[in-house]
Amino acid sequence: MNDQLSYWRQHWQLCWHTNRSYRIGQLLTFLLFVSFYLLYSLPFMQDEQNGLVVIFFIRYLLEAICFVLVSHFLLRPSLKIFYQRGFTFGAGLKLGCWLAVAALLLALFSTFISFLPALSSTDMQQVTLVNKDSVEGLQMQFSLATLVVMMWLMHLSLFIFWSLLYLGWQMRQSRKALQQEMQQARLQQLTNQLNPHFLFNALNSIRALIFEDQHKAADTVTQLAELFRVHLQAHLRPTASLEEEWQLCLHYLKIEQVRLEQRLQLEVRLADDVLQQRLPTLCLLTLLENAVKHGISPNAAPGSIDISALRHGNRWQLQIINTVGAKTSCQGTATGLSNCRKRLQLMYGDQASISTKQSDSHFTVHLELPYAPSL
Repeated sequence: MNDQLSYWRQHWQLCWHTNRSYRIGQLLTFLLFVSFYLLYSLPFMQDEQNGLVVIFFIRYLLEAICFVLVSHFLLRPSLKIFYQRGFTFGAGLKLGCWLAVAALLLALFSTFISFLPALSSTDMQQVTLVNKDSVEGLQMQFSLATLVVMMWLMHLSLFIFWSLLYLGWQMRQSRKALQQEMQQARLQQLTNQLNPHFLFNALNSIRALIFEDQHKAADTVTQLAELFRVHLQAHLRPTASLEEEWQLCLHYLKIEQVRLEQRLQLEVRLADDVLQQRLPTLCLLTLLENAVKHGISPNAAPGSIDISALRHGNRWQLQIINTVGAKTSCQGTATGLSNCRKRLQLMYGDQASISTKQSDSHFTVHLELPYAPSL
């Protein structure tokens, strides 16, 4: 008893929850229903019976409305519950009964609608198939019971076809939702992977500073605490705006500025219209870390990092250029760059790209992403 009440409660609730794709699908169903039956009836009409076409059109409009209402209130919730609970013999039998009942309701409506005085000329119990080579044409006559059965079989096939399309659409939506969940999980996994990578680099910077200036090391620990406060909030999301990423990078650059002093010079050009564009969380920070670690830190001479972000039509570009000189003794693992490339692929597919270019004096990382005007 409780299972039945739960079923009907869920059935009723599902009637009132629809999305835009489903509503568009039902509108197409309505139009196709009217078009199909109107074309189906044309062989039974003569060229001069234009008024009859209008009457049949009105009839099929009413039948299409009935089809959409029955499919929505009777079949759709049952199909959704059937899909959610799994394909079992009992559930399949119950679904078959629903299909039969839905087809019978529409068949009765289609049969008895012709009893209305305004639609009496659409009575299908006696029809004539128009044949241009014959004056009389082909006469066909059906009893009321036969007509109901014919209508029932015809509507049953339509409801079965509609149900198969709906179940196929549900499978596609479920697969799409699962892919999105897996994508988010993968993005989060890759984002979390950067935490030990970032911590290792930051602690190495402080360790080097301890032997040079203990007071600066203490100040740097304070900056690191502030950096991690912002970082712990940021890394929980797989994506962040360019502005949020840059604010996080400022804390990191303050730490490195204390250690490197005049050896680190920055030039920043971030256009206002790209500040709210999204990119993988910690991506910019990772690229700046690599620039400092492999480009600026190994060299006694001053070095520079140029950061620019500009819009170009329906795309925007982020570029980091750092000077290079002496080779670092610490061989890079390319974890950060590979991580950014994987997350860009997950987020944007082929719409985004990341490329690198090495010269004798500079190393360039170039990101190109789709521009989202609504942001």
